[in-house]
Amino acid sequence: MNWISYLTFFCIILYSLPSYSCTLKMGYRTTARLPKIEAVPSNKGLYLDLYTEAAKQIGCKLDVIREPKKRILRGLRQGTIDFYPGLTFREERSIYAFYFSNGLPDLYVGLTRTEVPEISHYRQLKGKTILLALGGPSEDADKYGITIKTPPELTFEKAFEYILDKHADFYKDEIGTLAYYLKKHPRKNELKLHTQCCGKVEALTVGFSRNSPHYTEEANPNYQKAQQLNYDNFPIRLKERSTAYRLSQALNDLKNSGYTDRLYQRYYGINPNEITQ
Repeated sequence: MNWISYLTFFCIILYSLPSYSCTLKMGYRTTARLPKIEAVPSNKGLYLDLYTEAAKQIGCKLDVIREPKKRILRGLRQGTIDFYPGLTFREERSIYAFYFSNGLPDLYVGLTRTEVPEISHYRQLKGKTILLALGGPSEDADKYGITIKTPPELTFEKAFEYILDKHADFYKDEIGTLAYYLKKHPRKNELKLHTQCCGKVEALTVGFSRNSPHYTEEANPNYQKAQQLNYDNFPIRLKERSTAYRLSQALNDLKNSGYTDRLYQRYYGINPNEITQ
């Protein structure tokens, strides 16, 4: 084979490789949050599928970085991490993170034994014991006459055991995660979810670093100062043509096409459009 043949062969191989205009760094803590992401060293899960596809839509490659959450948040502040895939809006974090919807629903629901009547308000838990992770919100326990139990290292498996063994009456968490663990549990017929107890369906949001090289912002003319500050009512907005803006549009397109909902149902076993408002 002469040098022209070698050059032709090399060009064919180079042309066949995927071309990326950028690399987006997604940061997440080292522990698992099934089925969104597995524990290190694996990154498999809904987040990897969703954001790999969204990055692909805009010609970018996804790079997943797993470190303790405090270090990931520091990376967001410094701009060495581009985004966190599911970050709840907090005003103190909005100094360094810009928020937009990733197309996934966010709804907190309650878990009890099946004999517990439908719960739509915390006042119905008077005299009951609810489980909380250490440092979790007290849910106005004194106001409603609720007993709080905060076991160390509370996992989903342990929470289910506490409820089933009648050492606690109520546990609250995100609907997708609870539904995922519930469908696999051998005693799932003894447990039930309460979908109207703990707030309404919200959008799960991306936290994108405002110091990322892929981020550009501008003043938001639609910002309403008199209204509550939130991810969809914020003084600044993404500048069009920035990579962050294009990522937000790709996620929106995936939601509108039905891709995100199909992904959610495949991982969680529930249709997000059927979640009670």
